[in-house]
Order: sequence, then structure tokens, then C-alpha cells
Amino acid sequence: MKNRFITCIILPLVLISACYKVGVEKPEGFAEIKTCESYYGVSPEGVLYRVRYVKNYPVKEIGFWQEAVKIHLEREGYELIDQTEFDAGGRKGVFFEWGAPYGQENYIYMTAIAVFGKRIAIAEAAGELDLYHKYRQALVASLGTITLK
Repeated sequence: MKNRFITCIILPLVLISACYKVGVEKPEGFAEIKTCESYYGVSPEGVLYRVRYVKNYPVKEIGFWQEAVKIHLEREGYELIDQTEFDAGGRKGVFFEWGAPYGQENYIYMTAIAVFGKRIAIAEAAGELDLYHKYRQALVASLGTITLK
């Protein structure tokens, strides 16, 4: 009976407490969904925003990951439009804005990273060019609120 109690009650509580909760403020104009390790937001017009954490493996600083993201997305065919540093909960972060033509439309794909010790926060946003620019300021402001809870 005791083993059953530990398995049914204690183990799930330990697993839940092991979650790295995403700390981020909702961009103005977005609806949100929070899960244990991810945050999802969407504007009424469909601009998407996601923040999540991955392991910092191999353990490296922001400069390494900044270059790795840049090289990877350039190889995938994205065109770098802008690269900007930001402060994420006292940690240095960097975000990229990429051009991504799709059919007859132009889209922007934003990727942002900040290193929190053993975890890396990754934020992504995507939307049609004009819609992305409508929400850009709110997205950038939200990046500055990213923390690891």
C-alpha cells in the first residue's frame, strides 16, 4: 500500500516540480497558452509566438549559440534582415529577424535566444510581413521579460 501511495501521489508531484516553467509576459494583443515548458501566444490575425527551454548542451555561452543559430538558418535558406541584442531577465540575449517568402507573400520569422545556465530560452515568432510589424514592438518587449522559474 505504501509503494502504491508513493507511485500515485509522490512521484507525480516530484515530476511536476522538476518542470522549468517559462516566465514571460504576454505580448500586448495576444491570447496565450502556458504549459510546463512552453508558452504559446497568437494574435487575432494569426501571428504566432512561442517561448520554450532546451538543455544548454554542449554547455556554451550566448556567442556560440548565436553563431550556431545564424549559420543553421542561413543554410536553410532564410535571409537575415536584422540581428539585435536584448536583456532577458538580466541575461544577454539576441534575436534575429529573417525574411521568409511564401508563395506571393513575405513572412518574417523571428528567433531569439538567451542562456540561463543549464537551459537556453528560445523564442520564436512568425507572421505575414505587415502583421508582424504591427506586433513587433510588443514581441520585443515580451522578450525582455523572459526568465527561468
